[in-house]
Amino acid sequence: MQNLQPKESVKAIVEALNAKNNELRLLYETSRFFSTTLDINELYDKLFDVLRNVVDFQDMFVARFNEKERKIKYIYLRSVLEEKRIDPSPIPEIPLAPEGRGILSEAIRKNDTIVIHDYQERLKKSQVKYYITNQNSLSETEVDKGYSIQSAMIVPIKLNGRILGFITIMSKNGNEFDEERHRWIETLVNQAAIANKNAILYGEVLGDAKQIEALKQELEETAAKRNLLLNEATNRVKENMKLVSSLIQFQMDYVRDPVQFEYFKILKSRTSIVSLIHEKLYATEDPSMIDFETFLHGVIPHLYKSYEISLNRVSTYLNVKDIVLPVDRAITCALIVNELISHSLLHSFPNKKKGNITVDMQKDAEGKYNLSVRDNGTSTAAAKGKPNSFSMVLVGMLVKDLNGNLELDRNNGTKISIRF
Repeated sequence: MQNLQPKESVKAIVEALNAKNNELRLLYETSRFFSTTLDINELYDKLFDVLRNVVDFQDMFVARFNEKERKIKYIYLRSVLEEKRIDPSPIPEIPLAPEGRGILSEAIRKNDTIVIHDYQERLKKSQVKYYITNQNSLSETEVDKGYSIQSAMIVPIKLNGRILGFITIMSKNGNEFDEERHRWIETLVNQAAIANKNAILYGEVLGDAKQIEALKQELEETAAKRNLLLNEATNRVKENMKLVSSLIQFQMDYVRDPVQFEYFKILKSRTSIVSLIHEKLYATEDPSMIDFETFLHGVIPHLYKSYEISLNRVSTYLNVKDIVLPVDRAITCALIVNELISHSLLHSFPNKKKGNITVDMQKDAEGKYNLSVRDNGTSTAAAKGKPNSFSMVLVGMLVKDLNGNLELDRNNGTKISIRF
């Protein structure tokens, strides 16, 4: 008998050491796994399996605590009776219970682990009771699972002293969570807390990414609709102007008076130029601000075509650099240039005389724009009532819209200077 005692004592020590080594091995393996997963369900599935190696429990619940709204939301439910985890999404949020009521609320207020060795007695004293069924819902009456919960451990999930939520482990055995298991479970949960925070941050990043992608898709759809509307508007203006131009041409076919014919010819040119301005406007990348030089390069050749004048006979030079105008001013300036170049083409170079037209535009130190159109053709004042006299009236009205000033110089041709 004297020899048996030391043997049994050594055996107990070896068993205790093996158990401790097993716990350390589980902690090490779990820690490694926690560092490799960002999935909440995978995280708590692993925790459930590891705890089952050391503690005899039946249910494990994980809840998140919203400190701002003071509400509890279950995010993970698992029972040994079920092969798979229970979906917690249908379970509504639970408000934090008043002081002295509710076991979970007590754990949150204490900011510390709570071990309950007589769960049924503790439950009787609680004035707020919730039971989770296996059908993803809350019940005010206890669900018959074939066993009765006798002990429970509620461990807060904390990070930097702040509660993120808690893990509840329930056992049918009384006093299942002794001091040694208490410390081991807390160590394991602390590791889970860090992984849990990483998983939450990852989920938020994924949520932000999905939101950004949804906004990007919405912007693309909006841009597509905008382009569709712009194309529709362009086509409508083009068709309407084409109709007006056809009506003018139809009327011109019946005009025999040369003066009236010139009126209609200029009117048709104005209609065409307005259509062209809108077409060029909608084709720009930023329709709110217009590069005026590029704009004029698209408009001026159309005038030569309208009046059947060769560029070899009358040349047009543009000296318009780095001028970007708001759309309303760009359209007004384009109409002014159209009228002045049309006037020069029709009346400054009679009898197929050769010459040139120059368009200058700069912005001065005071922030004012200086626009001028000059030609080296015959300088003759238009008689009152002639079509080209109306061009100057129209230019004067357009300059007034710009709140600008107009000057006329007939030395060595004609030069119209506008400052606005």
